[in-house]
Amino acid sequence: MIVIGSKALTFRLQRTDEVVNRCLKADYDVLMSQDEFHKWYSLNRKYILKIYPTQLNKYKAVALKNEERKQYEIEIATEGSSAKLLLDNAEAVTDFVIDGFLDDQFATLTPEYQMLTKRSHLVYPVHFEKNMDDYNLLRKMANKSEHDGLMQEYYFLRSEEAKERYSKFKTPKLNVSNEDFFSSKLAVKNYFIHDDIHEVMKHHEKPVYEMMKKDFTMAKCEKDLFFELPYTYQLQAVQEEAYTIALERYIIPQAGEDWMDYFNCYKKALKRICTTLCSGWFRDFAIDNYEEAIHQYSSLFVDKFWSSYKSGKIKLIEGRELPRSSIYELDAHKMK
Repeated sequence: MIVIGSKALTFRLQRTDEVVNRCLKADYDVLMSQDEFHKWYSLNRKYILKIYPTQLNKYKAVALKNEERKQYEIEIATEGSSAKLLLDNAEAVTDFVIDGFLDDQFATLTPEYQMLTKRSHLVYPVHFEKNMDDYNLLRKMANKSEHDGLMQEYYFLRSEEAKERYSKFKTPKLNVSNEDFFSSKLAVKNYFIHDDIHEVMKHHEKPVYEMMKKDFTMAKCEKDLFFELPYTYQLQAVQEEAYTIALERYIIPQAGEDWMDYFNCYKKALKRICTTLCSGWFRDFAIDNYEEAIHQYSSLFVDKFWSSYKSGKIKLIEGRELPRSSIYELDAHKMK
């Protein structure tokens, strides 16, 4: 049996109060063969309050022992599954054995395989912040060498399973004209043209995304042009998109209770970039450089926007009027 979730990670960390509390709260995410599952249940039946299927090959068990309650998320290995691949190669993919909550012990995945597990579903906006924190912790622990064939096979299988599990999440198609791409309705009312906000948020003489285009009539950007840019520009491409999305979808339309928390709006925009806003190489870059994009955040982006609006560099879409709170925001900026 192999434990793969937070329990497999936290035992490797220094025992700070935060880590201890996190470990106490964490479920046991466990991979078992069908035979192991039956043996585990028989051995621990006296502790199990309830157990029920959550998916075709997954079970949730709630156990009580010594007046303490814990939860197990159990994944049964089936033929051709990523779980079966790990169990069949346990010696290569695990490194320690830890005691469980009940009368059980589990092998723990190596940091490399834990990292791949996290990365396989990081493109979906479910528990994103926790998964991103775990992923970056594991990247620091993992061996930096190239992934071998077994790792690649595991990551492919795990990613395909995540794709099926989170099939409701879709990303927009970029290989379409600008007109078709921007004709899709936003979840909130837009007040400014998206590319006009980009123009205000630029770090250089033009927005970085324009340096990544060959055909300016199409929405897509070019991978080869992006990776020819200096790293600073690549990171700024992510930031400019995040600032633009934060303004367009949260701050200007006052969407959500925390729309005046600009840093949180920026983080929500980054989350969208890393998950459902786009796919492929740009999303991969944003995920792997998320920490640096957070570190390089500048709260001045909102002042920069209102200053540009006040000076007439950016104009409202014809027929639109700013929400009242946005007008107050502009007035506050004028008073500075």
